[in-house]
Amino acid sequence: MNQTLFELYTRQKPKILDVKSRCTGNMEGPFLISPNDAYWVSTTKVAFVGQETNGWASQSDIALQMAEYTDFNLGKDYYSSPFWNVIRKLESALTTSTYSSAWLNLHRYDQERKRPSTGNQRILSELDFLLLEELRLIAPDVIIFLTGPSYDLRITELLQAKQIPIEGFTVRQLCKIESPTLGGNIFRTYHPNFLRRSGLEKRAIESICVNASKSKKR
Repeated sequence: MNQTLFELYTRQKPKILDVKSRCTGNMEGPFLISPNDAYWVSTTKVAFVGQETNGWASQSDIALQMAEYTDFNLGKDYYSSPFWNVIRKLESALTTSTYSSAWLNLHRYDQERKRPSTGNQRILSELDFLLLEELRLIAPDVIIFLTGPSYDLRITELLQAKQIPIEGFTVRQLCKIESPTLGGNIFRTYHPNFLRRSGLEKRAIESICVNASKSKKR
């Protein structure tokens, strides 16, 4: 368990629990990250940011919630959903290994294994600062937001960022993000479910890898 992340969550535990208490419905979480050893020793550190979990442990103990992340181990024993299948492909292309990335989420809680309601999302956005702190602490070389365009305003405000078009795609489909608050190469594309349905999966993966490689050589 990473001590710095543990200390961050411990400091912010009252806020994390307060936000949950103000949401309506059955909120599952909080989602607290604990990247494995393979991430920390990877030559190229890659972080993926999704929307929310599809069900998660809901204990108030920080160490137990981080252990849930460790035990899940980037979906190693989970079924090969489009989300994890795309992550495996990107991991392999960017790091030449698998189960070696970091997985984060925009929403700290899911709502009954689904996307939180609009009202709950507004409340959960009060915890967005934690996502920025997590990214700063784990310092990835490549960050890939698999969140789709619906959350663009929320992400660009959090990162004080601007979107840069990528040739061959609309900004909605795939773009780079330039942020003065974070280093590394940052991309945003559709959630893997929609990437697959829209027929963009292969091209998007290839473009991310090519653009990440170009930036690395500069």
